[in-house]
Amino acid sequence: MAGYVASSAAVSMLDFVVGHSTAMATEWARKSAAGDANPLATYLMLLNQTITDAQTSMGTVAAMEVSGTGYARQQVLWSAASTRAIANSDALSFGPFADASGLSAPVVSACLVTTLTGNLGLVLMNWTLTSPITTVQNQALQIAAGSLSMSLGVS
Repeated sequence: MAGYVASSAAVSMLDFVVGHSTAMATEWARKSAAGDANPLATYLMLLNQTITDAQTSMGTVAAMEVSGTGYARQQVLWSAASTRAIANSDALSFGPFADASGLSAPVVSACLVTTLTGNLGLVLMNWTLTSPITTVQNQALQIAAGSLSMSLGVS
């Protein structure tokens, strides 16, 4: 899927490179203080709208999240980065969805976020699907290992 780094993540990356405090470090500290056993974990959430770089606050993005019985954000495990790129190391599975209509609305995009539930945390990456996915009852959505990728363009 084609995607882009969210502005909050880009700022954190630049701050990290030059030794400044980052929003990511603050987020990890918040999650640790709240008792999160894995504060560095990232999660994929599915959205019913395409977002812009101006819409990357967690509260705004969480309001666009799909819903339905059987849906939950999924933790993404990552391979080791190489040649300025990284991809998911394991397949992700959303569902199966128990509601008669599947999910509440077609899935049109996905975001990598720092929290399993709710609207706290950071949006790190956004992907727009090539075409919307409409689900039906008892269907599950699968994302194959290696199909979510992030890269840094450096010249």
